[in-house]
Amino acid sequence: MPLDPSMLDINWGAMSPALALLASAAFLALFSLWNDNDRAVANLALVGLATSGIFNLNLFMRSRIGELETGFGLRWLADHPALALNFVILVGTALAILVAYDRLGPGGLDQPEYYPLMLLSATGAMVMVAAGDLITLVLGLEILSLAVYVLSAWRRSDRQSEEAGMKYFLLGAFASAFLIYGIALLYGATGAFGYADISAAMAGGAPVALASLGGLLVLVGLGFKVGLAPFHQWAPDAYTGAPTPVTAYMSVVVKAAAVVALIRAATLVFPHAVPGVEAVFAVAVALTLLLGNFAALLQTGVKRMLAYSAVAHAGYLGLAVLAAGPLGMRAAIWYLLAYALMNAGAFAVLSLVEDGSPRGDALERFSGLGRTRPGLALAMAVFLLSLAGIPPLAGFTGKILVFQAAIDAGYIPLAILGILTSVVAVVYYLRVIAYMYFRESETATPEARSPVTGIALAVGVVGTVLLGIFPGWWYGLLETGRMVLAGL
Repeated sequence: MPLDPSMLDINWGAMSPALALLASAAFLALFSLWNDNDRAVANLALVGLATSGIFNLNLFMRSRIGELETGFGLRWLADHPALALNFVILVGTALAILVAYDRLGPGGLDQPEYYPLMLLSATGAMVMVAAGDLITLVLGLEILSLAVYVLSAWRRSDRQSEEAGMKYFLLGAFASAFLIYGIALLYGATGAFGYADISAAMAGGAPVALASLGGLLVLVGLGFKVGLAPFHQWAPDAYTGAPTPVTAYMSVVVKAAAVVALIRAATLVFPHAVPGVEAVFAVAVALTLLLGNFAALLQTGVKRMLAYSAVAHAGYLGLAVLAAGPLGMRAAIWYLLAYALMNAGAFAVLSLVEDGSPRGDALERFSGLGRTRPGLALAMAVFLLSLAGIPPLAGFTGKILVFQAAIDAGYIPLAILGILTSVVAVVYYLRVIAYMYFRESETATPEARSPVTGIALAVGVVGTVLLGIFPGWWYGLLETGRMVLAGL
């Protein structure tokens, strides 16, 4: 069998950000064998993230002037959206490491594999967003997922954490099976794995029914990772049972990678291969907005409330996926950076408030926090108000962008539903703020303090405020680039 010439198109430069993370993870796995100081490993992990960020910045600036990098016959796309999303992945991972910095030891979680697994998962996320074909997408998804399965069950002495890991693993395995079977059907219909090749085959008269079924199964697999209803059942339990630093990571990085993979598919494959998938996806987005927001209203634990909030935000991001194209991609990436800052920040506050207590995330735990820990309460208030979409914070601009993208794409009823459910979201976010500032303390004042977590909080607060006040700089950077393959 002759060698595919496209496989000789090896471009290590295009892969340099992911390779830097992979090399850092491998080094840390060896380093941690003889050095059990988890803070030293965390410091090196941050160095690895910074190194990856430097490589990514170089590629990003080159992509702005049209020097786009690809590799392996368009199987790897270091295009503008992928490189922009890499920054979101790096920021989300760095914030999760800062949150974990002083929390692993006291919680008995300081095992040497923790930070290498987090970097490996981030590597998988980068592979997913750069995937130019379905095989590369699956490879990235599994690299990301296997590491997160382990991290979600990291508290081995906690039955709830073990349950979270097992549930996430089993449901994730089912979702991966759907995805792979869908890819097989798409290949059977078109004889291709690449996005551009699938579109060309469909234009040439490939079987529509077989391709439609394959496309729907691919949608199910990716919808699970995003947390779209009705494939969201794992999210509340997995987010609640996992250690809070891991939850901060899962809610940002895993979602970001899956959303961009969905947008690529929605832009390059689904319109040509699966005529009815947009209607199915629109129903899923509507269900997600309703279930996520109304379920969050019923929660008495802040961590579980934030878990359902993450489901609701998957619905808002789904509006950008439906818009597809350059506007949808830019809106999603802008939103994801804002979401990384405010959601990781909220979980950082939660990690200090719960302080290892079995019910440390109960609403009562936040009572009187505005008087006993005013700085912590102020940070939480900023994050929650931004998640609610209150101006002039970043969450407000993010929602405006995804609503505008949906309206421009013709999904006006869904945009209206998104606006109405945002009003519902204000209720459960403000309830936490009311407990912090208008309720007397009912429990002991949380005493956990961490200068490093304080850095994460400062980055989150400053980023959330500045991104909301000056939204144009990030959007301007996104607007200058284009996607490979689609010619956008």
